[in-house]
Amino acid sequence: MKRPLLTLVAGLAPLFAHAGCEEHFQIWMEKLHPGQSLDREHAACKIWPANEALTIAALPIKHASDNDDGGSIDVDVLVADTSTGTIAAHHFQAAAVQYESGHFFDGIEIDSARYQLTPTQRAIGVRLTSSGGYPADMSGVTTLSLYLFNDARMRTVLDRMKVGEWHASRGSACDSEETDTKRTITMGVASANDYAPLKIEERTIDQTVSGNAEKCWVSKSPAQRRSVTLPYQHGTYGIPADLQYSND
Repeated sequence: MKRPLLTLVAGLAPLFAHAGCEEHFQIWMEKLHPGQSLDREHAACKIWPANEALTIAALPIKHASDNDDGGSIDVDVLVADTSTGTIAAHHFQAAAVQYESGHFFDGIEIDSARYQLTPTQRAIGVRLTSSGGYPADMSGVTTLSLYLFNDARMRTVLDRMKVGEWHASRGSACDSEETDTKRTITMGVASANDYAPLKIEERTIDQTVSGNAEKCWVSKSPAQRRSVTLPYQHGTYGIPADLQYSND
């Protein structure tokens, strides 16, 4: 009768660890960036499904100079021991998100999809989102970065590719235009001697709202589709210019 109970308790152990990973945020900050300010509201952590002994975390770091006129967010992505919180490796990126007046950093998502780059290496995904603007010119963007963790080191293999972006302008409730683009990734075939290519499927829809004081009409364009394949070359996946997030 005891065996099922022991199995249940063992199965719950990762859940307990996950529930407490946020408790390490400030400890990690003091270890990696003493004296700097953590954006705790948007920090994220998650047990890695590929290896539950490890936890992935992403720490956004605020700048004292940030204000309503714009700013930037540094991000440190780390891998830590799930049980103890001990950092195994980390990768810091200054100004991972940069935003203009009226725009804001919306958050981080740790993407644990099966990015199987080789038969033995799975990448860690991190998505960053920012948006904002004024009615006449609104926009938002979500980027995806992929990291490899190996031999106590982390390195970037995909640097902030835009996987979602939208632009909108609105004159009134019945006078607006919006373009929304989504990109999904599927893995090509990985081999023992080479990394799998990334296959990108893009879908863009334009929407227009028009009308008068009594009624609005919404019209959507047929989806525009595009396919792009990113090969792995010289230690990274090259990103086409129009898909690459830029701080400019």
